[in-house]
Amino acid sequence: MNNEPGYNAAIKGDAGKSLAGSTLGFFFGFASVALFGITVGFFRESMDLTPFLVGLLVAIPNLTGSLMRIPFGAWVDTNGGRKPFLILLFLSLTGLVFLLFISIFYYDSGTLNRSHYPILLIAGALSGCGIATFSVGIGQVSYWFPQKKQGMALGTYAGLGNIAPGLFSWILPLTVVAWGISGTYAAWVVILILGIVLYAFYGNPAPFFQFIKQGITREKAAEAARKMDQELFPKGNALHSLARAGKYWQTWALVGI
Repeated sequence: MNNEPGYNAAIKGDAGKSLAGSTLGFFFGFASVALFGITVGFFRESMDLTPFLVGLLVAIPNLTGSLMRIPFGAWVDTNGGRKPFLILLFLSLTGLVFLLFISIFYYDSGTLNRSHYPILLIAGALSGCGIATFSVGIGQVSYWFPQKKQGMALGTYAGLGNIAPGLFSWILPLTVVAWGISGTYAAWVVILILGIVLYAFYGNPAPFFQFIKQGITREKAAEAARKMDQELFPKGNALHSLARAGKYWQTWALVGI
């Protein structure tokens, strides 16, 4: 395969496919958290939890997702987003698998008690990693599209991806009644695996990062990527991105939301 700059056949995917993959990955990653909040009420009764412990359990996925947004979002400037996106989705899947095991072996058997709280808290924290895919996908999509098309692309990504919590919060009570807690978690594990597969297939990084991975210098990679309509390029590494973002109060306000 010819790896000279400008040789388009060396690039996997395109802007449209990357947008679709990132949107699907964010949609399913965000959806993975929706089930946890609903099932906390069932776990609370079995574990006889105080209001404080219940509140911490409900909040932990959102806290994890918010905190992960900064480092993983900055990491996009190093490799284009694919690796951090997949890591977050796999962490979220790990949390869901833990919750599935808890529901099968402890909740269904009636042996769930307060001693299992730390495991439940860790599982909830891991499942919240799917929320952090938002900042990763924003960066990945932005690198693919020229500035005049970024509004449309980012609006599509954020608009469709953010439908997940509301949509699944409406569906989940029905599935819990029909399939039970463990059955619903099993279904959610399958759904997230589907999301990971779809993202892995479509969610390729922008041309600049693919050229860099092929061993082309940054200057030649940027030159080749510009010929493919890429206009946005990273400045510095992930640490530099974190330092720049940390200078603005808006960064901390948005992360806190």
